[in-house]
Amino acid sequence: MKNSIACCYLTHNHVEAMSEVLDRCLTTYATHGIDICIYDDSDDDSTKNMVSSIISNGASNLYYIDAHAAISGDHKHLMILQGYGLPKDYDYIWPCKDRVCFDEPFIVELCKAIDKDHDVIIAANEYARWDVGENVFQDIYTDPVEFYRLYAVMSTNWESVIRKRSTMLKPVDWDRYKEKYNISENNNFNQTLSLFVRLSEMDNCSIRICRYSEERFISSKADSNWKDLTFQVWIDKWVPVNFSLPSIYDKYKSEAIKSETNIKELFGSVEGMITLHSNGIYSVSVFEKYKSIWPFVTNIPLNHLEMIAHGDYQNAVIETIKSFEQSFIDEDFKKAWWLISANTFFRNYYDDRTFRILVGCFNQYRREMMNSGTSSVFTEIHSLQDLMNRYSFVK
Repeated sequence: MKNSIACCYLTHNHVEAMSEVLDRCLTTYATHGIDICIYDDSDDDSTKNMVSSIISNGASNLYYIDAHAAISGDHKHLMILQGYGLPKDYDYIWPCKDRVCFDEPFIVELCKAIDKDHDVIIAANEYARWDVGENVFQDIYTDPVEFYRLYAVMSTNWESVIRKRSTMLKPVDWDRYKEKYNISENNNFNQTLSLFVRLSEMDNCSIRICRYSEERFISSKADSNWKDLTFQVWIDKWVPVNFSLPSIYDKYKSEAIKSETNIKELFGSVEGMITLHSNGIYSVSVFEKYKSIWPFVTNIPLNHLEMIAHGDYQNAVIETIKSFEQSFIDEDFKKAWWLISANTFFRNYYDDRTFRILVGCFNQYRREMMNSGTSSVFTEIHSLQDLMNRYSFVK
Protein backbone atom coordinates (compact mmCIF):
# COMPACT_ATOMS: atom_id res chain seq x y z
CA MET A 1 0.00 0.00 0.00
CA LYS A 2 1.11 3.57 -0.56
CA ASN A 3 -0.54 4.63 2.73
CA SER A 4 0.51 3.19 6.08
CA ILE A 5 -1.99 2.00 8.69
CA ALA A 6 -1.87 0.85 12.28
CA CYS A 7 -4.53 -1.52 13.54
CA CYS A 8 -4.56 -0.63 17.24
CA TYR A 9 -5.94 -3.38 19.48
CA LEU A 10 -7.24 -2.32 22.89
CA THR A 11 -6.85 -5.19 25.33
CA HIS A 12 -7.22 -5.82 29.04
CA ASN A 13 -6.84 -9.26 30.61
CA HIS A 14 -7.83 -11.04 27.38
CA VAL A 15 -4.61 -12.83 26.50
CA GLU A 16 -6.38 -15.89 25.08
CA ALA A 17 -8.61 -13.84 22.79
CA MET A 18 -5.71 -11.66 21.70
CA SER A 19 -3.58 -14.71 20.98
CA GLU A 20 -6.37 -16.31 18.94
CA VAL A 21 -6.91 -13.12 16.94
CA LEU A 22 -3.19 -12.69 16.21
CA ASP A 23 -2.88 -16.31 15.15
CA ARG A 24 -5.67 -15.74 12.65
CA CYS A 25 -4.77 -12.33 11.22
CA LEU A 26 -1.09 -11.51 11.77
CA THR A 27 0.22 -12.99 8.52
CA THR A 28 -2.67 -11.67 6.43
CA TYR A 29 -2.29 -8.17 7.82
CA ALA A 30 1.50 -8.27 7.30
CA THR A 31 1.06 -9.37 3.69
CA HIS A 32 -1.02 -6.26 3.04
CA GLY A 33 1.20 -3.82 4.94
CA ILE A 34 -0.96 -3.43 8.05
CA ASP A 35 0.92 -2.99 11.32
CA ILE A 36 -0.67 -4.30 14.51
CA CYS A 37 -0.18 -2.36 17.74
CA ILE A 38 -1.29 -4.00 20.99
CA TYR A 39 -2.37 -1.40 23.57
CA ASP A 40 -2.31 -3.37 26.79
CA ASP A 41 -3.14 -2.40 30.38
CA SER A 42 -3.68 -5.89 31.75
CA ASP A 43 -3.26 -6.75 35.41
CA ASP A 44 -0.35 -9.11 34.69
CA ASP A 45 2.34 -9.62 32.05
CA SER A 46 0.72 -12.50 30.20
CA THR A 47 -0.35 -10.43 27.18
CA LYS A 48 2.99 -8.62 27.08
CA ASN A 49 4.90 -11.90 27.20
CA MET A 50 2.71 -13.47 24.52
CA VAL A 51 3.21 -10.52 22.16
CA SER A 52 6.95 -10.35 22.92
CA SER A 53 7.30 -14.04 22.08
CA ILE A 54 5.61 -13.57 18.69
CA ILE A 55 7.82 -10.54 17.95
CA SER A 56 10.96 -12.47 18.89
CA ASN A 57 9.89 -15.19 16.45
CA GLY A 58 10.05 -12.73 13.57
CA ALA A 59 6.76 -10.79 13.44
CA SER A 60 7.95 -7.51 11.95
CA ASN A 61 4.52 -5.83 11.85
CA LEU A 62 3.64 -6.37 15.53
CA TYR A 63 4.24 -3.86 18.34
CA TYR A 64 3.50 -3.84 22.06
CA ILE A 65 2.45 -0.54 23.66
CA ASP A 66 2.23 -0.26 27.42
CA ALA A 67 -1.09 1.53 28.02
CA HIS A 68 -1.19 1.43 31.81
CA ALA A 69 -1.32 5.22 31.79
CA ALA A 70 -4.98 4.87 30.75
CA ILE A 71 -7.55 5.07 33.53
CA SER A 72 -10.28 3.32 31.51
CA GLY A 73 -10.95 1.67 28.18
CA ASP A 74 -12.48 4.90 26.92
CA HIS A 75 -9.34 6.77 27.92
CA LYS A 76 -7.17 4.22 26.15
CA HIS A 77 -9.21 4.63 22.98
CA LEU A 78 -8.85 8.41 23.23
CA MET A 79 -5.10 8.06 23.68
CA ILE A 80 -4.91 6.06 20.46
CA LEU A 81 -6.83 8.74 18.55
CA GLN A 82 -4.36 11.28 19.89
CA GLY A 83 -1.39 9.22 18.66
CA TYR A 84 -0.12 7.87 21.98
CA GLY A 85 2.64 5.26 21.65
CA LEU A 86 2.53 4.89 17.87
CA PRO A 87 5.82 3.38 16.69
CA LYS A 88 5.57 5.18 13.32
CA ASP A 89 3.92 8.24 11.82
CA TYR A 90 1.05 6.32 10.22
CA ASP A 91 -1.29 7.73 7.60
CA TYR A 92 -4.33 5.88 9.01
CA ILE A 93 -5.40 4.74 12.47
CA TRP A 94 -7.73 1.77 13.02
CA PRO A 95 -8.76 1.18 16.67
CA CYS A 96 -10.08 -2.32 17.20
CA LYS A 97 -11.56 -4.54 19.92
CA ASP A 98 -9.23 -7.30 21.06
CA ARG A 99 -11.57 -10.12 20.00
CA VAL A 100 -12.12 -9.08 16.36
CA CYS A 101 -10.21 -9.45 13.11
CA PHE A 102 -11.02 -9.65 9.41
CA ASP A 103 -10.17 -12.24 6.80
CA GLU A 104 -8.39 -11.85 3.47
CA PRO A 105 -11.24 -10.81 1.11
CA PHE A 106 -12.24 -7.85 3.26
CA ILE A 107 -8.63 -6.82 3.92
CA VAL A 108 -7.96 -6.69 0.18
CA GLU A 109 -10.89 -4.32 -0.34
CA LEU A 110 -9.96 -2.30 2.74
CA CYS A 111 -6.42 -1.72 1.50
CA LYS A 112 -7.72 -0.56 -1.88
CA ALA A 113 -9.97 1.93 -0.09
CA ILE A 114 -7.13 3.19 2.10
CA ASP A 115 -5.00 3.92 -0.92
CA LYS A 116 -7.75 6.16 -2.36
CA ASP A 117 -7.01 8.70 0.42
CA HIS A 118 -10.52 8.86 1.89
CA ASP A 119 -10.83 10.76 5.16
CA VAL A 120 -12.84 8.00 6.80
CA ILE A 121 -13.37 4.34 5.99
CA ILE A 122 -16.20 2.45 7.66
CA ALA A 123 -16.11 -1.33 7.98
CA ALA A 124 -19.80 -2.13 7.64
CA ASN A 125 -22.00 -5.18 7.64
CA GLU A 126 -25.19 -3.80 6.13
CA TYR A 127 -27.16 -6.94 6.92
CA ALA A 128 -26.56 -6.42 10.62
CA ARG A 129 -28.64 -3.25 10.35
CA TRP A 130 -32.16 -2.94 11.73
CA ASP A 131 -33.33 0.03 9.70
CA VAL A 132 -35.02 -1.48 6.66
CA GLY A 133 -36.36 0.86 4.03
CA GLU A 134 -33.30 2.85 3.11
CA ASN A 135 -31.12 2.34 0.08
CA VAL A 136 -27.82 2.46 1.95
CA PHE A 137 -25.61 0.79 -0.62
CA GLN A 138 -23.71 3.91 -1.57
CA ASP A 139 -19.95 3.44 -1.60
CA ILE A 140 -18.83 7.01 -0.98
CA TYR A 141 -20.45 9.80 1.02
CA THR A 142 -19.39 13.43 0.86
CA ASP A 143 -22.23 14.81 2.96
CA PRO A 144 -21.51 14.33 6.68
CA VAL A 145 -25.18 14.77 7.58
CA GLU A 146 -26.34 11.95 5.30
CA PHE A 147 -23.46 9.84 6.56
CA TYR A 148 -24.54 10.52 10.15
CA ARG A 149 -28.14 9.59 9.36
CA LEU A 150 -27.17 6.20 8.01
CA TYR A 151 -24.00 5.30 9.90
CA ALA A 152 -24.16 6.85 13.37
CA VAL A 153 -25.11 3.36 14.49
CA MET A 154 -21.84 1.89 13.21
CA SER A 155 -19.65 4.64 14.64
CA THR A 156 -20.01 3.06 18.09
CA ASN A 157 -18.18 -0.13 17.04
CA TRP A 158 -14.51 0.18 17.83
CA GLU A 159 -13.52 -2.00 14.89
CA SER A 160 -15.57 -0.04 12.35
CA VAL A 161 -13.98 3.42 12.05
CA ILE A 162 -10.68 4.01 10.26
CA ARG A 163 -9.42 7.60 10.01
CA LYS A 164 -6.89 9.48 7.98
CA ARG A 165 -4.71 11.17 10.55
CA SER A 166 -3.76 14.25 8.53
CA THR A 167 -7.38 15.33 8.04
CA MET A 168 -9.35 13.66 10.83
CA LEU A 169 -7.06 13.61 13.87
CA LYS A 170 -4.01 15.87 13.69
CA PRO A 171 -6.05 19.10 13.15
CA VAL A 172 -8.24 18.40 16.20
CA ASP A 173 -7.94 20.73 19.19
CA TRP A 174 -8.54 18.08 21.84
CA ASP A 175 -8.76 20.60 24.69
CA ARG A 176 -11.55 22.42 22.88
CA TYR A 177 -13.30 19.13 22.10
CA LYS A 178 -13.15 18.24 25.78
CA GLU A 179 -14.56 21.56 26.89
CA LYS A 180 -17.27 21.87 24.24
CA TYR A 181 -18.27 18.27 23.53
CA ASN A 182 -17.25 16.41 26.71
CA ILE A 183 -14.70 14.20 25.00
CA SER A 184 -12.96 12.77 28.03
CA GLU A 185 -11.37 9.81 29.77
CA ASN A 186 -14.75 8.43 30.86
CA ASN A 187 -16.93 9.06 27.80
CA ASN A 188 -18.02 5.84 26.11
CA PHE A 189 -18.60 7.62 22.81
CA ASN A 190 -15.45 9.64 22.16
CA GLN A 191 -15.23 7.89 18.80
CA THR A 192 -18.68 9.03 17.68
CA LEU A 193 -18.25 12.57 19.00
CA SER A 194 -14.81 13.19 17.53
CA LEU A 195 -15.79 11.65 14.19
CA PHE A 196 -18.89 13.73 13.52
CA VAL A 197 -17.59 16.94 15.09
CA ARG A 198 -14.49 16.82 12.91
CA LEU A 199 -16.52 16.09 9.75
CA SER A 200 -18.74 19.09 10.51
CA GLU A 201 -15.67 21.35 10.53
CA MET A 202 -14.39 20.30 7.11
CA ASP A 203 -15.18 22.03 3.83
CA ASN A 204 -14.92 18.73 1.95
CA CYS A 205 -14.84 15.14 3.10
CA SER A 206 -14.80 11.67 1.60
CA ILE A 207 -16.17 8.69 3.51
CA ARG A 208 -15.81 5.22 2.02
CA ILE A 209 -18.07 2.35 3.09
CA CYS A 210 -16.12 -0.91 2.93
CA ARG A 211 -18.51 -3.81 3.35
CA TYR A 212 -18.10 -7.28 4.75
CA SER A 213 -20.46 -10.17 5.44
CA GLU A 214 -18.77 -13.37 6.62
CA GLU A 215 -15.22 -12.00 6.70
CA ARG A 216 -15.23 -10.87 10.34
CA PHE A 217 -13.97 -13.23 13.04
CA ILE A 218 -15.02 -12.74 16.68
CA SER A 219 -13.20 -14.72 19.36
CA SER A 220 -15.40 -16.46 21.91
CA LYS A 221 -12.66 -16.16 24.52
CA ALA A 222 -13.61 -12.61 25.56
CA ASP A 223 -17.01 -11.10 26.29
CA SER A 224 -18.37 -7.57 26.44
CA ASN A 225 -18.66 -6.35 30.02
CA TRP A 226 -21.21 -3.55 29.65
CA LYS A 227 -24.44 -5.57 30.01
CA ASP A 228 -24.90 -4.61 33.66
CA LEU A 229 -24.51 -0.98 32.58
CA THR A 230 -26.95 -1.21 29.68
CA PHE A 231 -29.14 1.70 30.72
CA GLN A 232 -26.31 3.91 31.97
CA VAL A 233 -24.38 3.53 28.71
CA TRP A 234 -27.15 3.55 26.12
CA ILE A 235 -29.57 6.03 27.70
CA ASP A 236 -27.60 8.18 30.13
CA LYS A 237 -24.68 8.61 27.71
CA TRP A 238 -25.67 7.74 24.13
CA VAL A 239 -28.73 10.00 24.07
CA PRO A 240 -26.99 13.21 25.26
CA VAL A 241 -23.92 12.50 23.13
CA ASN A 242 -26.02 12.77 19.99
CA PHE A 243 -27.79 15.92 21.13
CA SER A 244 -24.43 17.53 21.91
CA LEU A 245 -23.26 17.21 18.30
CA PRO A 246 -23.17 20.34 16.08
CA SER A 247 -26.50 21.69 14.86
CA ILE A 248 -25.99 20.51 11.28
CA TYR A 249 -27.04 17.06 12.51
CA ASP A 250 -30.19 18.22 14.35
CA LYS A 251 -32.65 16.86 11.79
CA TYR A 252 -31.49 13.27 12.29
CA LYS A 253 -30.39 13.10 15.93
CA SER A 254 -33.50 11.31 17.17
CA GLU A 255 -33.31 8.87 14.27
CA ALA A 256 -29.62 8.23 14.92
CA ILE A 257 -30.23 7.55 18.61
CA LYS A 258 -32.90 4.96 17.93
CA SER A 259 -30.96 3.32 15.08
CA GLU A 260 -28.55 2.11 17.77
CA THR A 261 -30.82 1.50 20.75
CA ASN A 262 -33.82 -0.04 18.99
CA ILE A 263 -31.96 -3.25 18.16
CA LYS A 264 -32.45 -6.76 19.44
CA GLU A 265 -29.34 -6.61 21.64
CA LEU A 266 -30.50 -3.46 23.47
CA PHE A 267 -34.09 -2.16 23.75
CA GLY A 268 -35.71 -3.27 20.49
CA SER A 269 -36.82 -6.72 21.58
CA VAL A 270 -39.57 -7.68 24.02
CA GLU A 271 -37.67 -10.90 24.54
CA GLY A 272 -34.48 -8.97 25.25
CA MET A 273 -36.21 -6.74 27.79
CA ILE A 274 -37.60 -9.84 29.49
CA THR A 275 -34.04 -11.18 29.75
CA LEU A 276 -32.83 -7.91 31.25
CA HIS A 277 -35.65 -8.09 33.79
CA SER A 278 -35.02 -11.71 34.68
CA ASN A 279 -31.32 -10.88 35.18
CA GLY A 280 -32.21 -8.10 37.59
CA ILE A 281 -31.03 -5.30 35.29
CA TYR A 282 -34.45 -3.97 34.26
CA SER A 283 -36.99 -3.18 36.97
CA VAL A 284 -39.98 -1.02 37.85
CA SER A 285 -37.63 1.70 39.09
CA VAL A 286 -35.72 1.64 35.80
CA PHE A 287 -38.97 1.81 33.87
CA GLU A 288 -40.11 4.82 35.88
CA LYS A 289 -36.73 6.54 35.69
CA TYR A 290 -36.75 6.53 31.88
CA LYS A 291 -40.50 6.84 31.33
CA SER A 292 -40.16 10.02 29.26
CA ILE A 293 -37.12 8.68 27.37
CA TRP A 294 -38.42 5.30 26.16
CA PRO A 295 -39.97 6.67 22.91
CA PHE A 296 -36.51 7.98 21.94
CA VAL A 297 -34.79 4.62 22.35
CA THR A 298 -37.29 1.87 21.45
CA ASN A 299 -40.37 1.09 19.40
CA ILE A 300 -41.72 -1.20 22.10
CA PRO A 301 -44.96 0.39 23.39
CA LEU A 302 -44.79 1.90 26.85
CA ASN A 303 -47.49 -0.40 28.24
CA HIS A 304 -45.53 -3.47 27.07
CA LEU A 305 -42.42 -2.18 28.83
CA GLU A 306 -44.45 -1.65 31.97
CA MET A 307 -45.79 -5.23 31.82
CA ILE A 308 -42.25 -6.58 31.61
CA ALA A 309 -41.05 -4.34 34.45
CA HIS A 310 -43.76 -5.87 36.64
CA GLY A 311 -42.85 -9.41 35.54
CA ASP A 312 -45.95 -9.91 33.38
CA TYR A 313 -44.04 -11.63 30.56
CA GLN A 314 -46.99 -13.62 29.22
CA ASN A 315 -49.17 -10.61 28.45
CA ALA A 316 -46.23 -8.70 26.96
CA VAL A 317 -45.65 -11.60 24.55
CA ILE A 318 -49.37 -11.98 23.73
CA GLU A 319 -49.72 -8.25 23.03
CA THR A 320 -46.62 -8.31 20.82
CA ILE A 321 -48.07 -11.15 18.73
CA LYS A 322 -51.35 -9.23 18.40
CA SER A 323 -49.38 -6.17 17.31
CA PHE A 324 -47.56 -8.26 14.70
CA GLU A 325 -50.81 -9.54 13.20
CA GLN A 326 -52.35 -6.06 13.30
CA SER A 327 -49.40 -4.71 11.33
CA PHE A 328 -50.57 -6.82 8.35
CA ILE A 329 -53.97 -5.14 8.52
CA ASP A 330 -52.28 -1.73 8.84
CA GLU A 331 -49.88 -2.71 6.01
CA ASP A 332 -46.98 -1.67 8.23
CA PHE A 333 -44.56 -4.35 7.11
CA LYS A 334 -41.48 -2.58 8.48
CA LYS A 335 -42.99 -2.97 11.92
CA ALA A 336 -43.94 -6.60 11.26
CA TRP A 337 -40.39 -7.38 10.09
CA TRP A 338 -38.93 -5.75 13.19
CA LEU A 339 -41.21 -7.68 15.55
CA ILE A 340 -40.63 -11.13 14.08
CA SER A 341 -36.89 -10.55 13.65
CA ALA A 342 -36.34 -9.30 17.20
CA ASN A 343 -38.26 -12.04 19.04
CA THR A 344 -37.84 -15.80 18.78
CA PHE A 345 -41.13 -16.64 20.51
CA PHE A 346 -42.94 -16.40 17.15
CA ARG A 347 -41.32 -19.72 16.22
CA ASN A 348 -43.15 -21.46 19.05
CA TYR A 349 -46.42 -19.60 18.57
CA TYR A 350 -47.01 -20.44 14.88
CA ASP A 351 -47.02 -23.87 13.30
CA ASP A 352 -44.03 -24.91 11.19
CA ARG A 353 -45.64 -24.12 7.85
CA THR A 354 -46.80 -20.64 8.89
CA PHE A 355 -43.45 -19.77 10.41
CA ARG A 356 -41.51 -20.95 7.34
CA ILE A 357 -43.68 -18.81 5.07
CA LEU A 358 -43.23 -15.79 7.33
CA VAL A 359 -39.45 -16.19 7.49
CA GLY A 360 -39.14 -16.65 3.74
CA CYS A 361 -41.32 -13.65 2.94
CA PHE A 362 -39.67 -11.33 5.43
CA ASN A 363 -36.17 -12.36 4.34
CA GLN A 364 -37.09 -11.48 0.76
CA TYR A 365 -38.80 -8.29 1.92
CA ARG A 366 -35.67 -7.17 3.74
CA ARG A 367 -33.36 -7.92 0.81
CA GLU A 368 -35.54 -5.85 -1.51
CA MET A 369 -35.92 -3.00 0.96
CA MET A 370 -32.19 -2.84 1.63
CA ASN A 371 -31.35 -2.88 -2.06
CA SER A 372 -33.93 -0.47 -3.45
CA GLY A 373 -36.04 0.91 -0.61
CA THR A 374 -39.18 -0.79 -1.95
CA SER A 375 -40.61 -4.30 -1.94
CA SER A 376 -43.43 -6.09 -3.72
CA VAL A 377 -43.48 -9.09 -1.37
CA PHE A 378 -46.66 -8.03 0.43
CA THR A 379 -48.54 -6.47 -2.46
CA GLU A 380 -52.27 -7.20 -2.10
CA ILE A 381 -51.71 -8.59 1.38
CA HIS A 382 -54.09 -7.11 3.97
CA SER A 383 -53.93 -9.72 6.70
CA LEU A 384 -51.84 -12.65 7.88
CA GLN A 385 -54.48 -14.97 6.48
CA ASP A 386 -54.08 -13.34 3.04
CA LEU A 387 -50.42 -14.31 3.12
CA MET A 388 -51.19 -17.88 4.11
CA ASN A 389 -53.78 -18.12 1.33
CA ARG A 390 -51.24 -16.90 -1.22
CA TYR A 391 -48.90 -19.71 -0.23
CA SER A 392 -51.58 -22.39 0.19
CA PHE A 393 -49.46 -24.74 -1.94
CA VAL A 394 -46.70 -24.80 0.69
CA LYS A 395 -46.90 -27.96 2.80
